[in-house]
Amino acid sequence: MEDIIKKYQGHIVNTKTQQMLNQPLKDKTGFNKGHEDFLKMLISKLESKELDAHNIQTLHNKEIYSKLDDEAKEETDLTGINILGIIRQIEQLWKLEQKPTFQIQNLVETVFNMKSKFEAKHGDVYII
Repeated sequence: MEDIIKKYQGHIVNTKTQQMLNQPLKDKTGFNKGHEDFLKMLISKLESKELDAHNIQTLHNKEIYSKLDDEAKEETDLTGINILGIIRQIEQLWKLEQKPTFQIQNLVETVFNMKSKFEAKHGDVYII
């Protein structure tokens, strides 16, 4: 291992390779229609303040959430905290780019899948 470290310790990447590595990843297939609509809805709720990415209560569908038992509420909150963490990342990236980037696409897909999987078990507990 030390041999490898010594061998590449002073290595400098050539300019052309560095420029290639600095290019953001791209997915030529782009957003699918469902995820694109989900992103638009998500951004709309964030901009209208209906959803606050720092407040778990704003993520809950109160009508459904209020009917859950304590264990299901705890599971909903824990999953919601994880979802909101990803939504905060989407929100920050959206503020920078104002367009659906490869990174936003992956984050939207993650939120969509987490929400769908959780709601399949517990019902429509989130407003997104």
